[in-house]
Amino acid sequence: MNAHAAIEATLHAAEVALLDAQQRADVNAIAALLANDFEEIGCSGRRYDRATVLAALGTAKLDAAEIADFSLRLLAADLALVNFRTRVRRGDTVLHSLRSSVWRREHDAWRIAFHQGTPCAG
Repeated sequence: MNAHAAIEATLHAAEVALLDAQQRADVNAIAALLANDFEEIGCSGRRYDRATVLAALGTAKLDAAEIADFSLRLLAADLALVNFRTRVRRGDTVLHSLRSSVWRREHDAWRIAFHQGTPCAG
């Protein structure tokens, strides 16, 4: 496996772990993946920082999300942009979104520094 493919596999697994930890409201697992300066722009357009995200865990039931069309673009040796789609089933409704995350390697571990999800058609 080449270096690009290895990073892509690592960050795909990290995105899956992040979605799973959010569903389980596992604060420690999420805190380990978020950079200290983490920022998110939610589908509502609101901005969230690391502390806000961690404090909000467990306040809403999150459904399991499926990831598709995952791609990686290295911006620098220790900085990566990933793009992917998610599909979430809520009862009879299926919600789709396009997502982008910026991951930064810090002390030999990848941490998410920025995330944005945008609802889209299936």
